[in-house]
Amino acid sequence: MLALTTSAQRVLSVRAAAFGQQQLEGAWYAATGGAVWHASASVRRAANDFAFVNSAGESAVREVRVNNDEQRAALSLGVIGQRAQLAVLASSGERGMVGAANVRTYDADRARTDRLLIRGQWQVRGTTVIGGTRRLQLQYRDPTRPALDTRATAWASDGEWRGMGHGVARGVARGVAWRLGGGADQLVAAGGIVQRRRRAFGTVARSWRPAAASVSTSASTSASPSLATDAPWWIDLGARVDLIEGSGALPTASFGAERRLSRVGDRTAVTLVARVANAVRVPTLYDLYFSSPQRLFVRALAPERVAVDAATGLRLTTRVGGIAAQLEGALVARDTRDAIVWFPGNFGWSPANVGIERLRGVESRATLASGVVTASGWHTTYHAQLHTGGLHIPTPYVPRQSGGAQLQLHPLAQAWIPQVALVWRAMGARPYTAGPRSPDFELPAVSLVDVTLAQRLRSLPHWPWPQADALLALSVENATNVAWQSVRGFPSPGRSWAVALTLQHSP
Repeated sequence: MLALTTSAQRVLSVRAAAFGQQQLEGAWYAATGGAVWHASASVRRAANDFAFVNSAGESAVREVRVNNDEQRAALSLGVIGQRAQLAVLASSGERGMVGAANVRTYDADRARTDRLLIRGQWQVRGTTVIGGTRRLQLQYRDPTRPALDTRATAWASDGEWRGMGHGVARGVARGVAWRLGGGADQLVAAGGIVQRRRRAFGTVARSWRPAAASVSTSASTSASPSLATDAPWWIDLGARVDLIEGSGALPTASFGAERRLSRVGDRTAVTLVARVANAVRVPTLYDLYFSSPQRLFVRALAPERVAVDAATGLRLTTRVGGIAAQLEGALVARDTRDAIVWFPGNFGWSPANVGIERLRGVESRATLASGVVTASGWHTTYHAQLHTGGLHIPTPYVPRQSGGAQLQLHPLAQAWIPQVALVWRAMGARPYTAGPRSPDFELPAVSLVDVTLAQRLRSLPHWPWPQADALLALSVENATNVAWQSVRGFPSPGRSWAVALTLQHSP
C-alpha cells in the first residue's frame, strides 16, 4: 500500500496494467487532539491470464493460463501520540491456484488469505513497551474435489520491553541496548490438527565508537556513515537467548566491526568490514503451506539453526567533485543445521529439515551517484549444498551466479524531461531436483529488463490543479519478453506494461 508511514500526506493513486490489472490506493492524515491520525487503503484485481508455450508434453503447445486471477483489499489505520502509538493492518485476498503447466486438474482451485495485525507501543520512563497480536487464516477450495478443501488459522501474540543507554569513557562512546519479550502461537487446521507453542527471548547489544562519532546500538554492519563523519573504527557485540517450548534454550550471538585502513583527505577511504553471527528461525505456518498442490500438510519441524554466518571484505568510498562512488566486496560463509528446505518434484511440496546446508560465496556491490545519475550494481557467486542422509546435493533453485544493475536518470535543470529508471536482473542456471547437479535438471539462465518513465505533471505549463502534485508513470516489465520460470513447470508472464497516476495534496 501507499504511504505506510507517518508522514503528513494525502495521496490518491490509480493504476492500470497488462493482464487486466486494476489498482486504487489512497492515504489520508490529520493532526488533532495532540496526535497524528493516518489511514491508507488499497484495492487491487487482475485476471493474470497470459499465453505461454507448454513444452512439458511430447510437443510444444501454445496455451493460456486460466483461473490465474487475484483480488486483494488492504487497510491501514494508526494514531501517534507523544507517548503512545497504535497501528492496525488488515488485508484479504483471493486468487486462483493454477497447477504446474502439465498438471491442469487443479486449474479451478481457489485460495483465500486473511490477515490482521494490531500493535501498540508506549513510552515508559525512558523505555518502550510493545505489544500486539496477529491472525492469519488460509483457506483452500477445490470445486471438483471438495474432499481436498482445507482451512488453517494461526494466532500469534507477543509483548516486548526495550531500552537503551549511552556513555563515554576514555574517549570511547558506548551504547547498550536491551530487549525482553515473549509470546504464544497457536495453529488450528482442518482434520483436528492443533499446535501450540510458547516462547520468550532476551537480547543485549553493545557498541563502541570513538567519542567524536555518533553512538549506535545496532548490532549490524549493513549501514555505514558518510565519508565526512565516519569513525576510524567501531565494534558491535550482541547476544540473544530464545526459550522455545519443545526446543529449550537456544543462545545466539553476533559480532560486527569496521576498521578504516587508509584515507586520503575527505575524498577517499578504504575500510575493512567483518561480521560473524549465528541465529535461530522457528518454523511458521508458511513453512507448512504452499500452493502446489494447494493443500496444508502439517509436519513436525525443528527450528532452523544458523551455526555460523560470516563475512569479511573491503569497502572503498570516494568522492570527486559532485560524484560519489562506493565499491564493496566480501567473502561469505554460512552453515545451517536443520535447514528448512522445500524439496521440489514431490506431490506434496512439503518442507523438511535437512541435515546441514553449507553456503560459500563472494558478494560485491557498486554504487555511483551524481546530480542527475544514480547507478548501482551487484553480483553474487554462491556454492550452496545440502548434506543430508549421506547425500551431497545442490540446494534447489539457488543459482551459482546472479546479479543486477539499476540506472536512474533524474534531470534537475529541465523539469519537463521525464525521469528514467532501468533495472536489469540476471540469474544463472538453477537446479530443480533433489539430486546431483546436472545440466539436464537445471532451469536455464535468465536475464530480465524493466523500464520506467516518470513525469511530474505539476511542473508542466497550464497545470490545472496547483494544490496537487501529480506523478505519471509508465513502466514495462520484462521488456525483452523473455519466457522464463521461477519454479520448474510454472511459466511466468512475458512483457507487461503498467500506467499509474499519483496525486498528492500540497498544502
